[in-house]
Amino acid sequence: MKKNEYLVVIPYLARAAQGKELDYAIAGWRRHFKEQFHIVVIGEGLPSITGGDVDFIDSPRVPESAGNYRQHLDYVNCFKRVHELYPETEGFIFVADDCYAVNDFDISDVKFIKMLAPDFNCEADTPNMWKQDKLKTKRVLTVGGWPTRNFTTHLPIWFEWDKIEDLWEAYGMAHNSFVIEDLYFNIYYPKRVPFQLNQATDNLKMGVYTTRPDVSEIRRAFKEKIWITNSPDGWVPALYQELEEYYNKP
Repeated sequence: MKKNEYLVVIPYLARAAQGKELDYAIAGWRRHFKEQFHIVVIGEGLPSITGGDVDFIDSPRVPESAGNYRQHLDYVNCFKRVHELYPETEGFIFVADDCYAVNDFDISDVKFIKMLAPDFNCEADTPNMWKQDKLKTKRVLTVGGWPTRNFTTHLPIWFEWDKIEDLWEAYGMAHNSFVIEDLYFNIYYPKRVPFQLNQATDNLKMGVYTTRPDVSEIRRAFKEKIWITNSPDGWVPALYQELEEYYNKP
């Protein structure tokens, strides 16, 4: 990695990956990020994608832990490993493997603070570990007197190493899972007024989260949005056909 490059970190788990999501995600950074950067893909069951701008780091999953969301524990484990390998960096961009840039952007588009909503509601009795982690995180924020804004935007996020490592230490996040971005932005930026995402009006994100999306909206996003994202349900032929055509055209 060269000096002054931004570190882009993509956690990866082969058994949860769908189709060519990672290929498209990397292609989006290569085509549209107007900064110097270096990509790190870290996780279990790594693929092989050529290019000197990508490092692949094997990181086996952490063990299951009762009452914790394993993916969030994996994130902390992976990020710690990345910092050990790239100690000279000030911070890093965290992004999922199902987030695809389709128009140009720079670091300012990543760093400015965005939220989904000014609050998030959680079910007290749910078997869904993601929702349980949201509830745990909200409880910690409430007890601490912090805001409870929803920062799980599914977009690239800039984390500073010193801040995020202090959170890991303070909340024992190597063994206790929380929603990292919700803790980070509510605690460190409690008085900021974040930009609230609105798919109908903003230029940032088109989320494909259903099995029957509006194809016209997907096509429009290639002209009007910076990123397209999807959930497991949203990985449908209508989306990957559009992505395949887009990233393979000259």
